[in-house]
Amino acid sequence: MISRETKFGSRQRGVVLVTGLIFLVMMTLLGITAIQTTMLEEKMAGNLRDETLALQAAEAALREGEMFLQQITLPEFDGSNGLYDHKNPETQAPNPITWSEWSTSGRIITATLTGVASQPRYIIEQLIPVPAEKGGSVQQSATTMISNMYRVTARGVGGTESAVVILQSDYRR
Repeated sequence: MISRETKFGSRQRGVVLVTGLIFLVMMTLLGITAIQTTMLEEKMAGNLRDETLALQAAEAALREGEMFLQQITLPEFDGSNGLYDHKNPETQAPNPITWSEWSTSGRIITATLTGVASQPRYIIEQLIPVPAEKGGSVQQSATTMISNMYRVTARGVGGTESAVVILQSDYRR
């Protein structure tokens, strides 16, 4: 006589095997999804780090360009050495976004930044003089009736060449 346990036990072995395989497939899919999510988050964190490095590099170049404009006398803005004159069509500044010579032209900052793919650079464009505002500003002498305006454009690169930040500021002197 066949016992009841043997009769039911033989039927359950196949069901348990199929159920176990289904759970194994589900756990594998969950593991793969978790790994993909983690890898995506690591890429996002790396890109954010690159962007932050590029922003800091551009900020450093922008501040150095503004400090350059605080000299007592300024050199001629003749289109060379990163100094451009907006009034003269021959010496106008290039478009900072499409300009392909950032890596070789412009003014490089004096400090050396670590962790960036290339050192930040800046250019300065002398703009059209404007009448002085009543009361002046921090950078402007109260004795002049005309203020010279300048645009400083800085370009910073992050840890990779693909992370680029361009900043501009207008400076009254």
